[in-house]
Amino acid sequence: MTSRLPVKQKNLIPALTLVLAAWGMGGFRTAYALDLEDCVADAIQNNAESRSIGDIRTHCEQQLESASTSVDGYYRECLGIRGVNADPSVSAASIVEQCKADQASGHHLPQRYSTDRRTETNPYIISPLRQNYILPYTYLKDPNQEPYELVGDELVENEEAKLQISIKVPLSYTDLFTANDGIYFGFTLKSFWQVYSGDISAPFRETNYRPEIFYQAPLPIDSVGTWVGRVGLEHESNGRSQLLSRSWNRAYVSLGYNADNWALMLQPWYRFPEDDKEDDGDPNTPLPPDGDDNPDIEDYMGHFELTGAYRWDKVEFSGLFRRNFAEGNGAVEVGVSFPLWGRLRGYAQYFDGYGESMIDYNHKNQRIGIGVLLTDLL
Repeated sequence: MTSRLPVKQKNLIPALTLVLAAWGMGGFRTAYALDLEDCVADAIQNNAESRSIGDIRTHCEQQLESASTSVDGYYRECLGIRGVNADPSVSAASIVEQCKADQASGHHLPQRYSTDRRTETNPYIISPLRQNYILPYTYLKDPNQEPYELVGDELVENEEAKLQISIKVPLSYTDLFTANDGIYFGFTLKSFWQVYSGDISAPFRETNYRPEIFYQAPLPIDSVGTWVGRVGLEHESNGRSQLLSRSWNRAYVSLGYNADNWALMLQPWYRFPEDDKEDDGDPNTPLPPDGDDNPDIEDYMGHFELTGAYRWDKVEFSGLFRRNFAEGNGAVEVGVSFPLWGRLRGYAQYFDGYGESMIDYNHKNQRIGIGVLLTDLL
C-alpha cells in the first residue's frame, strides 16, 4: 500500500528545493573569494605550524578589506583594471598617468563596478545585472483571475513563490570609446510559481523573459563616486499565446550614480509602437496573433523607472519606482537584505502597484515575500 503526503506537506517539498537551490547557487566564486584563497594559501605555506586556520582566515579577510578601501589599493586596482581592459595600443605610461590623476582627485570605481570589470573575462563567473533572488513564500493580496478565466485555467491562489535570475555578459573585451566602457548582453527571467497549489499540479503560472543589449560607460563627471550612462534596446514578454500573450519592445537611456554604499539610477524609455489587432467582431473566434497584445501598457507601467540602493553596515535597502503621472498609475517595490550564511543573504520584499508581471500589467498587486538573495545591487 502506497502512502501519500498530505497536500500541505507535499507542497513544502518544492518550496524546500528553492531554498536548497539558492544554497547551491551561492557557490559561484567571486573575485573576492579568489583573492582570499590566494592570501590563505600563502599564509598556510608560510605559517603552517604557528597559526590556526581561523586566525589566518580572519587576518586575510581584514587585510583584503583594508586594501580595497585604501588609497594605494584603489591605485593598484585602477592599474590592474585599465591594464586588462585598455586597447592594446595604449601605453603603460598613459595608464599610470590616468590612475594617478584619479588617485589625486579622490575618484575611484565603486567596489561593485570594479569587481564586475575584474571578473568579466573569467569563464567560471556569471556577472549579475539586476538582483538575483528566490522567495519561496509570498502572499498576494488580490490575485488577477481575469486572464485565466478567459481561457478556462484554474484560479490563482494567494500564496506562491517568486524568483528572479538576472545576468549579463560582455560583448566587447577592451575599451571602445572611453575607459571602462563596453557593450553587454543582459537577460532577466522573473517567474511566479503556484508551488502551494498541489491540487492543480503546482504550475508556473507566469514567467517573464527580458533580453536586452546595451552600451555602458562611466561619464567624465568629477565626483567621488562614478556617474554611469547606459543606452540600450530590450524586449520583454511572457512567452504565451493568444489571450494570455503580453509583450513590448523598448529603447532606453539610463543615468546612474554609484558610490561604495549607495546607488541611484533613472531609466526613461520609449516604447516602439505596434499595429492594432484586427477584430472580426465575432466573440466566438479569438483575436489574430498579429498586432499589439497590450496597447495601453504605458498607462500602467509609465515612461520611466527609478531604482536605488543604500547599504548600512551589513544591511542593504533597495527600491524601485515607476509612474505615469498623467494616469496616476505606477508601482513601488522595496526590499531589505541581511547576512544569512556565507555569501547568501536573507531578503524581504514588498510590491504595490501595476506591472509586477506582464500578465498583471493592468492589475494592481500588493505582495509581500521572504526568501534568499543571491546577488544584491551594491
